[in-house]
Amino acid sequence: MSQKKALIVDDSTVTRLMIRKIILDKYPDWDILEASSAEDAKSLLTDHQDIDFFTLDQNMPGTLSGLDLAEDLKKNYKNTKVVLITANIQDAIKNRAKTIGIDFVEKPVTAEKIIPHLD
Repeated sequence: MSQKKALIVDDSTVTRLMIRKIILDKYPDWDILEASSAEDAKSLLTDHQDIDFFTLDQNMPGTLSGLDLAEDLKKNYKNTKVVLITANIQDAIKNRAKTIGIDFVEKPVTAEKIIPHLD
């Protein structure tokens, strides 16, 4: 099996570390990239187009939200799993995630919430 690559986008270092640990505990050979904002993620993607799994926070510094980034990602990564992991649990956020075609996970981050989305 070829090595997979994930991009974790969250402004919280602790959250990124937790998601990284959950992924690597399940799949130790995955390559993990991290970004602290949607803009940072977009610039990372210019050098790394082969992403297999994205996790996005909703509220981050900068002009783009996680859902804004998700809309862009779904255009360029049609078959790639995108998961919005956020404490922002408003119905409008959940509905927009569903409309875009991405999964929604409510924080706090736990292995039980993340692992089902990795397969």
